[in-house]
Amino acid sequence: MTAADHDDDIAHRAGKLYAARSALAETEPSPRRLGIAEILQFLNDPQRSLSMEEQRALFADPRLRADYRRLKSQVMIAELPALAAASAGDVNSRRFEGGTVSIHPSRVQGQIYVILRFSWPTPPRIMLLEDTTGDLVKRSLPPADANGEVMMVLDEKKTPDAAFLRMIRDPTSTGSFLL
Repeated sequence: MTAADHDDDIAHRAGKLYAARSALAETEPSPRRLGIAEILQFLNDPQRSLSMEEQRALFADPRLRADYRRLKSQVMIAELPALAAASAGDVNSRRFEGGTVSIHPSRVQGQIYVILRFSWPTPPRIMLLEDTTGDLVKRSLPPADANGEVMMVLDEKKTPDAAFLRMIRDPTSTGSFLL
């Protein structure tokens, strides 16, 4: 092999490498897949939420959904069931094994009190709500007082608060209390 052939070979390989790197640079990174680790982080970290794409993936994949239910059951202390006689309108109180939920309007326009009463020695840290369409809303709960009561002051004008209120008032939605 002559020096000219060697230089042509290097130039050819460099051209191929440049073309491959250019093609990779133009492609969008593949979206991160939702897996067991992400589900565990979502269930255990009060600050971790699921993007709309992750929620779609969760509800589209039966195996992933089964894993989600199994993992959720391991960190759940109680369930907020759908109401047996699902009424046509919103509800302002609900019962669950070990407690109650009460919803009261404040004197301040648009402000709502949600009061959770627990009879457990260790109140939950997280409340996870799910509606019949598969939408999820997760809320970190403030610490309970000595009587096992948690009070949240929510603003209907704030999108996260409005989503939480919509689901907790919906008689067909379900919930989970997580440690």
